[in-house]
Amino acid sequence: MDASSSNAPAASRTGPAKRNRVPLSCAACRVRKLRCDRRQPCHNCVVRGSSNLCLYATTRPSRRQKVNSSVSLESGATSPVLGRLFDGHFYRSGSHWDSVLSELATLTIQDELHKDTSNHPQGTGPGLNDELLAVMPSRSTADRLISAFFAPHSFVGPARYSIHYPTFMKQYEEYWKNPSSTTLSWLALLYSIFSLAMKFLPDAKDDPGMSEALGKLYHSKSGKCLERIKTNQTTLQTLQAMITHGIFGFSHSEEWGVGLITHIGSIVRLAMRLGLHRDPSHFSNLTPFEGEMRRRIWSTINQIDCLSSFHLGIPAAIRTEDSDTAPPRNLLDTDIEEGMSELPPSRPFSASVSIGYLLAKNKIIRVMRRVVEFLNCVQRQPYERVLQLDSDLIEAYGSIPAHLQLNNWDNAPNEPAYVMVQKVQLDTLYHQAVTALHRKYLQEARKDPTFALSQQRSIDSSMKLLQHQAAIYREAQPGGCLSNFHGFTITPDSANFSLAAMVLCLYLQYCTRTDQGVPSQTDAHIQEIFSALDTSRQIWNNLAVDNHEAGKVGLVLDTMLELLRPKLGLPDRHAPAIGLAVSVDGQNDLSSDPSLGGTSTSITDLHYTDVDCAKDVNMDIVDLNWDAWDSFVQGDDFETAYESLLLGQDSALPIEDLFDPSTSSAV
Repeated sequence: MDASSSNAPAASRTGPAKRNRVPLSCAACRVRKLRCDRRQPCHNCVVRGSSNLCLYATTRPSRRQKVNSSVSLESGATSPVLGRLFDGHFYRSGSHWDSVLSELATLTIQDELHKDTSNHPQGTGPGLNDELLAVMPSRSTADRLISAFFAPHSFVGPARYSIHYPTFMKQYEEYWKNPSSTTLSWLALLYSIFSLAMKFLPDAKDDPGMSEALGKLYHSKSGKCLERIKTNQTTLQTLQAMITHGIFGFSHSEEWGVGLITHIGSIVRLAMRLGLHRDPSHFSNLTPFEGEMRRRIWSTINQIDCLSSFHLGIPAAIRTEDSDTAPPRNLLDTDIEEGMSELPPSRPFSASVSIGYLLAKNKIIRVMRRVVEFLNCVQRQPYERVLQLDSDLIEAYGSIPAHLQLNNWDNAPNEPAYVMVQKVQLDTLYHQAVTALHRKYLQEARKDPTFALSQQRSIDSSMKLLQHQAAIYREAQPGGCLSNFHGFTITPDSANFSLAAMVLCLYLQYCTRTDQGVPSQTDAHIQEIFSALDTSRQIWNNLAVDNHEAGKVGLVLDTMLELLRPKLGLPDRHAPAIGLAVSVDGQNDLSSDPSLGGTSTSITDLHYTDVDCAKDVNMDIVDLNWDAWDSFVQGDDFETAYESLLLGQDSALPIEDLFDPSTSSAV
């Protein structure tokens, strides 16, 4: 058979070439098989509310190009793998059936399916305005609250960075011109801002007619607005309102982050539904301004989710691999506007650009999220991962801008209070992550020198945290740089400081096991650690008057230190007196107590408030089962464990297993 005959079947199948005529109807009418009037947009698309999809072809696509043309109809992501913003609003990844429709070139059909649920306005509706607007303050009062919330020195939490001030003020002026036309999302955001301003700003709370009760009322009204917003009506402004509303809620909870457990889950899911977890560069229908605001809102949500998960010891709602959204740029609110064609370059980091704090915190949070994932992993991870995370934490810590680095507390009186709070927040955040990352390897370090780095890192960071606790306590006293500060800050009764104290107790207990008998001369480093613990104990006991949880921690430290003192060869503590403890950055010499006329006070003379239940502990006959205590500190649910100890409740570790009278004679 010759070559010409062998090619005959293929040639017959190919046939004559066809002309590619340019279709005259728009894409939507061709799919629906309707007569198109060929206008721009055509009558059919106008009636159906899909004018944005009334597109005409300039050339006829080939058969192979038809499927790909569906992507151009959807002004969303650049590929099906990345996901799309359907109707310019809701995000769908490749697992959703809408994505299959898009690849079948039927996006116009899909648009019909969604337009009835995604394009409805968020008006408050008949009869609802009167109910929600009844508690709206006067214009002058509202102006004061708004000014206080957006003041450069205010520190009302991460909600501030998710709101663009010029855009907000434009909407604010429009609201006062026509209150009845407002949306539920806007009203929820406004009431949430009022509630935070009332709570954290003393000038607002002390004014006649303004009180914390009124702030709670505004918080309640913002919640009612959010309840009435349907899921398919969620916008970026809805997320801003939910963030601000949630910040007020968790600030009233005794345990950091408890009030956000369910709230942050809803925020994360709704944010992902809007596609905020994907960088705006994937979507061609977003303006530079919209993209930057999406990055700001996502960074805020990301931080709240990570920190609440870290403090509660539970997995985060957002996993590292779930998002590729880049951090926002270091810009002032006045640098960006809705009609801009491109974003300006980032400004240099300085105190004048407030979002720099969010960006510095964001770098640490990115690593801290991986630490949270590591700590909550159900399978044992290689130690190399710990070393990598530790290296990444050091790098993130080193990237903190110079004006936000907490080198020491010496210059605290000369710094604005909100700047000191930012410095303390960043420094404490880093040492929290280091302590949590390495503390599980304290026990392994006792037997294997491979883990010596973890022991050193956890001890050093724990000591730093207790130094911060002492400094915060001192500066919160009358006359201190934090005494008049109202806002989000780290208090000396934070759970982070209790964890640091328990890690140090475990380390000292290890030292008593490795030494032969009672040491004749206690190492200076051991004395420094014990001194820091003793100062922390007194702070907890002083705070116990107003904080029951602080009394629990104080009792544990009372017991632990009195058991450790003879084993470390330290002298007995002096009898307690009545007074106020004032301490400094972990140094042996203490700053002068104003109530004592400026006299210097030694560590052993620091006064503490006695806890009623402490007197029931007889140190002469009770000793501690240190193996059981190891399991306390090494366990994931450490806080619950020592709470059960203090309350004498049933737990995984019975109280009689911890306090073992049979070991009381041991030295």
